[in-house]
Amino acid sequence: MNLQMVDPNEEGRYRRGKNCVHIMRLFDEVLSGKVDTSALPAYLREKEIVNVPDYSVHSLIAAPNQMSYIVEPGRQLLDSNVAKTDCMVLTNFSVIDHLDQDLETLDEPGSERYKKIYSEIQNRDAEFSAEEGLNILRKIAQKEGNYPTQLSLIFCPEENTVYFTINRDFNKKFQFSFLENKIKLMSGFEKESEILLTKKGILLSELELF
Repeated sequence: MNLQMVDPNEEGRYRRGKNCVHIMRLFDEVLSGKVDTSALPAYLREKEIVNVPDYSVHSLIAAPNQMSYIVEPGRQLLDSNVAKTDCMVLTNFSVIDHLDQDLETLDEPGSERYKKIYSEIQNRDAEFSAEEGLNILRKIAQKEGNYPTQLSLIFCPEENTVYFTINRDFNKKFQFSFLENKIKLMSGFEKESEILLTKKGILLSELELF
């Protein structure tokens, strides 16, 4: 599950109410397992998802059994069954607001990266490896502007493993195992090493030292 900036809408603005849940609470409940992804459609039918004050974000949730959900405060839930596609992409514009629009005609902020990565994924081979995924992320990483890419990652659910790079350096690859709770230096480093991840977590600045 991720959080990305998106243009706000009035229905998604922060407010309090009996059935209102702000998206950071949803983020916490999904990642902690309090809300199972299989129950997400029913949960969202009962709740109104709103933003936190002064922010507008949306989220792509990758769930088991090849199900995915896009949650945008103030907008309808979009899942991979409704979208009728084998891949879902999220950048910094509302996919739901432009669901019926042809890919070629999109010109919203964030849509250029959306179109590029969507096309790259659609043209992939039948076998889609973590290495191929990182190569695609290399092509669409933001190198300029106020928000350069800090983290690029691929999650392989069948392996319970995340492959990732930091600060657009795709020559250095890290691996995190949920089973071992370790970060491993995969390739591009002077020597192999492992980092046991504690509840404290690890800072980007600490990883930059390797």
